Amino acid sequence: MGTLLMLTVGTNPLPVWVALHHLKDNLPSPIHVRLVHTKETKPERDRLLKYSHDVSPIDTVEIVSGNPTTVRNDITQNLIHNLPDNTTCLHVHYTGGTKVMCVETVAAAESVKALLPSQNIDIETSYLDPRADAGATLIDRNGNILVSDTRKGVDPWLQRIAELNGFELGPFPYEYWDELGNNQTRNCPAPNTLNREQLAKGRAVFKSGGRWTPELFEYGAYAAFQDTLADISQQCSDRSNYRLFHKVYVRRANVSDASVKPFELDVVAVLGYQIVVVSCSLAYEHARVKQKGMEAILRMRQLGGVEARAIVLCGASQEAQQLIQAELKEETGHSSPSLEIWGKDTWYRLQQTFHQYIRTAFGWS
Repeated sequence: MGTLLMLTVGTNPLPVWVALHHLKDNLPSPIHVRLVHTKETKPERDRLLKYSHDVSPIDTVEIVSGNPTTVRNDITQNLIHNLPDNTTCLHVHYTGGTKVMCVETVAAAESVKALLPSQNIDIETSYLDPRADAGATLIDRNGNILVSDTRKGVDPWLQRIAELNGFELGPFPYEYWDELGNNQTRNCPAPNTLNREQLAKGRAVFKSGGRWTPELFEYGAYAAFQDTLADISQQCSDRSNYRLFHKVYVRRANVSDASVKPFELDVVAVLGYQIVVVSCSLAYEHARVKQKGMEAILRMRQLGGVEARAIVLCGASQEAQQLIQAELKEETGHSSPSLEIWGKDTWYRLQQTFHQYIRTAFGWS
């Protein structure tokens, strides 16, 4: 007996990788993996293959998107002629890809079951549901929970998240023209972590309310977030798979022109595979804070995909932060609380604010 695990691939490969990471160890072995993709999603397929080298054997099938009958026939023929020996289970995971691809891949699996009755093939399906309160859940077609929180057991590797989503992290050079018209080159470093001295400075400035600088403000946010995650991991060992970074430089992968400006993220936390971007600004003006929020929404989704979250830590009043957050929610058309604006009232209870945020928004406890 064995399982052929088929995963449909779309333009968002991160959840497909997450599903593969969990399913490959939870289905009847031996496991044979097949990625279903179109010509348009070959780059995503290739990135999945890069980070699935530990899965063996693995192959791919390219289909033509569009006509449902064509899609179903292509996959059916592929299954009939390339069904691994001793396959007794066809498992289709359909988080990625178009609706046509997902529906017709399942239909093709059902067709093969009917065409090969002597092999007694079971058909299973699964989906990664990001809407669960305690994190994205892996569920099957009958509503059974296969993995209750898919962030658990995942190495918090920021580079993998970025590359799966088509981006790369520093170090890399950035060429620009300064105010005098001179061509300059800036070396954007790799993501870094704060040392003890920097953490101490960050903690001190938030406790004492001393002289604020943008750098110390970022140090303080980083320190409060790190202390929060450390406390949670001590209470619950399976929440220890997190990493925290300061000054993360990001650009699209395979950029040949060094003058393409990268974007910079102040603080980035990786909780398993889900990221939180913290944008730090001493600004309090409505327009500036709102602009920071718009930038944070764009950048978090580019780097971390649909499950990413962002916080803008700023100097706005409590009334202003609520108004700005409501405006951003209305203008971006997203009802989920993917972005929060934290104003000056949170500065002196920042660690407690992070604790509440992680417990309620992420279900970490």
